[in-house]
Amino acid sequence: MNLARAAIACGGVAAALVAAWLVPALAIPLVWPVFLLIPGLGILAAVRPRVDAAGRLGLAIIISVAISTHLVYWLSVVAGGYGRGVTFAAAAILALPVPLAAWFGISLGRLRVGPAIRLAAVVAALALLVVGVTLGVGIWHLTDAGVTSGGSNWSDLGVHLSIAQTLNAGANFPPEVPYFAGVPLVYHWFADFHAAILAEAAGIFSVPAMVVQSAVLAASLALLSWSLARRLVRGRRARRIATIAAVLVVFGGGLGYIRFIGDVSVGGGPLDLIARNSYDNQWLTGWPYFRIPSVMGTGLLAHRATTAGLPLLVGAILLFVAGLPTAAQRRNGWRDRPAIIALAGLLGALLAPFHFFYFPIVPLLALAWAATGRRLFDRDTVRNVAAFGIPYLAAIPFVVAPLVQASGSGALRVVWIWQSAPYADGVAAVIFFYLTNLGLPFVLAIFALLMPRVPRGAFLGTWLVACFLIPNLVQVSVVDFDMNKLFQAMWIAVGILAAWFIHRWPMPAIAAVVLLSIPSPLLVAGWTATSNLQVLSSDDLAAADWVAENTPPGAVFVTDGWVSALTDPAGRKRLTTFAPYIANLGYRPDERVADVQAMYCGGDADLSAELMRRYGATYIVDGNRPQPCLDPVDFATSGAFELVYEASPRIWRLADRPHL
Repeated sequence: MNLARAAIACGGVAAALVAAWLVPALAIPLVWPVFLLIPGLGILAAVRPRVDAAGRLGLAIIISVAISTHLVYWLSVVAGGYGRGVTFAAAAILALPVPLAAWFGISLGRLRVGPAIRLAAVVAALALLVVGVTLGVGIWHLTDAGVTSGGSNWSDLGVHLSIAQTLNAGANFPPEVPYFAGVPLVYHWFADFHAAILAEAAGIFSVPAMVVQSAVLAASLALLSWSLARRLVRGRRARRIATIAAVLVVFGGGLGYIRFIGDVSVGGGPLDLIARNSYDNQWLTGWPYFRIPSVMGTGLLAHRATTAGLPLLVGAILLFVAGLPTAAQRRNGWRDRPAIIALAGLLGALLAPFHFFYFPIVPLLALAWAATGRRLFDRDTVRNVAAFGIPYLAAIPFVVAPLVQASGSGALRVVWIWQSAPYADGVAAVIFFYLTNLGLPFVLAIFALLMPRVPRGAFLGTWLVACFLIPNLVQVSVVDFDMNKLFQAMWIAVGILAAWFIHRWPMPAIAAVVLLSIPSPLLVAGWTATSNLQVLSSDDLAAADWVAENTPPGAVFVTDGWVSALTDPAGRKRLTTFAPYIANLGYRPDERVADVQAMYCGGDADLSAELMRRYGATYIVDGNRPQPCLDPVDFATSGAFELVYEASPRIWRLADRPHL
């Protein structure tokens, strides 16, 4: 032990935190690594799992993201609120591996990118680059007319941005639904919370933090998929299989690009078509239907819960596989690692508020690994079940309310065939739908399962079949499309099986498979980067700046109920958004939507004021109004309202409510 080195390291950490506190921009190089990497490196240095360097780096990232977000959450609960002080207190705790490593003479950064993992690093770098650049240029694009957002972010970003910005405004913890003010947020919101933490530490807008976070998590998914594939298949060609698998997991998809080929063939301009169409997930089109988005298409570019949840799932399984050898491996001298099994269970538990859909998949796959590895019942079963299961107690505070909400709302129900599939067209249509939507990797994975001696075939087959069947048997949200997230969880097994099936093929044939598998995700990346769907006007942005500077952080606004509103970047709550988004949380939006309609279009300003008081709203944005609006309210006719923002859109305040 070296006390002097530990003292110097403590001083360095303290100096870095003080510097970042005084100069917030310094938090990006000095504090963000604490929330993205360092605690994971420290934990892995302590438990030393049998995982290659690619897997350790991927694990370090997702462990750090999970641990840091939960720590800030619980510190905020204890402190009675979330803010920059809590964020830096958490950073100080999370940085402890630095002085501890100095004290014990351990190198946290012993992750050399040698020949063994160079290919993994290349795939991870590509994932980071594609996701980072796509979101960097497309998620929040400022123009003279306002803000555009590409791809599905046009409709999804408002949800995520409002969560992060209301948290950082300082008056929404524990969070209410920022777009349905007054009710608890029963949503897997921790990916947005982690981005908010990064932004709060650096004193910046949440969107740049989201871009960096998504890019890093995409890289971690590539690293973890590579490491898991290499571990499961082993053997002389394991690295080749792992590389193909990682490419297919991150960049592979279905055959939606055939629509692009058809559109080009009839005279469409390629760049214009890419900017206007999602060729990965199209809803308002006829046959052939493409409704299953790829991992890249939505999981890494729009669905932020999946961006964090999918690598967390893969990381938990990688740890479990590393901690619980099969019966055959035990006979060859391998031993159980209860600490690694416990870490896998903890990561699975911490996954809950990041992704409710993937939370139960981790124990299901752990059970499948134990069963197929002939480790389900032996003398160590009780110990291993306890090691894995006890950490799951940490998930209880986050899963009870969403489960009760889903059950009580009727969202949780049994179905026969995924409701987004064309089941009304018959069995043949459904089979054709799945084969074309999931594409060549899925077909190759099915062929792999028919082959003898596929490595860990029973486990991977269980993974594939279970994640395929669940959306076709159960629905847990009002919007049936959300169940597509299980197909993305299935895609890990698909990628590994398909890679094994083709790994002995000549390189030109392997390249052909890859080239036939990646166009749809890349086309949707192009759509996300180049489409210019208007989110907010320049007037909305100016009003948002005024709102952020001149209204209380906890103020509630009435807006027209569209998917995006000026309250989202301003960090203020509003009464309504697009009704299906509210219903998807298990709440019934109808009464409130009708009341908001009356506030704008009921013809009586005094009634509008009374309804606003009932909901705790103070401000009403007088711009676009819900349609049809047969009797528009003139707020100037009532002494209950005071005009506080005279530009467009005008903003009125209840006169009997404090302004700031």
